[in-house]
This record gives sequence, C-alpha cells and structure tokens, in this order.
Amino acid sequence: MMLMKRWGCALTVVFGILVLTNCQSITPPSLQTESPEVLLINIIPLDTTMFEQRLQVDLRVRNPNDFDLEVTGLDFTLSLNEQRLARGLSNKSSTIPRLGDAVVSVETTTSTLDVMRQLFNFRKDQDLTYQVSGVVHAQGLRLPFEHKGVLIDTSQSSSSSTGSYVSPSFLIQ
Repeated sequence: MMLMKRWGCALTVVFGILVLTNCQSITPPSLQTESPEVLLINIIPLDTTMFEQRLQVDLRVRNPNDFDLEVTGLDFTLSLNEQRLARGLSNKSSTIPRLGDAVVSVETTTSTLDVMRQLFNFRKDQDLTYQVSGVVHAQGLRLPFEHKGVLIDTSQSSSSSTGSYVSPSFLIQ
C-alpha cells in the first residue's frame, strides 16, 4: 500500500513536470509569436561634432504574424563590413499590422573616429556590406532579428557601367 502511494506521488510529479515543460508545444501555432524581419532602408546624417556623429537610421519592420504586433521598443546594432558603426535604442511605441510592415526611424550616435577609420579602411574594389541585428520588444516579448545585405556590390559596378552604385556618402556630412 505504501509503495503504491509513493509511485502515485512520483507519477504525479513526473506528469506535472512534463506538462510544464511542454506548454509551448501545446500552445496553438496561431498564438505563437514569430520574430519580425527588420531591414535597413536608409541612413541620414544629422549633427556632427569632432567626436560624435548622429544618424537617423530608418528600418522596415515586417510582421509575419497573423495579428498586429504592438512594438514597445527596439535595440539594434548596425555594422558595416563587419565593423560596428552604431547602436540604436528606441522606446517609441508603434503597431506593425498583421502580415504587414511599417518604417521605424531611430536616432543613433557613433564615434566620428570610428567613421573615419572605416572610411580609411574602405577600398574601391571592396563590397560594402551591412548587418543589422538586435531585439524587437513587443507585447512583453524579446524577439531577436538579424539581417545582412550589400550596399555596394563591386562585381556589379565593375562589370557594367550601367550597374547601380550606392555612394557611402551617408558616412560623412
């Protein structure tokens, strides 16, 4: 009799642990939040001082979820050619429509010395790549994102005179 009570308690504890650890798999897929896609769409130079440059970074936030995403903040790092250019923080609230997108503008700061260092290290025959990665704060969740792209593709611009060439003029004012 005593052995059956112990087994009963043990099975109850094991069952409880299994239920608690599998709650997310029980949650219907329609209620699970998928991370948004965040794309760099523009960089606008603002004020520049001897030691600091302010930039406005425009990001397109795409919501792949079947419900509106109530964004309460954004924390990201922008890198050029794998070198950190700026970190952006925003506590502006915005709503990204279900299966839609919206542009979020964030003012950032960067070191003028870091910008100059990147300009001196940049070669004409080198692609200019970027990476934006961070976290979208939404509805009490932290949704990570990362996106990489090419601003200047030297294989395109050197092989044809009609290729599009984006000037890195946003790095200096």
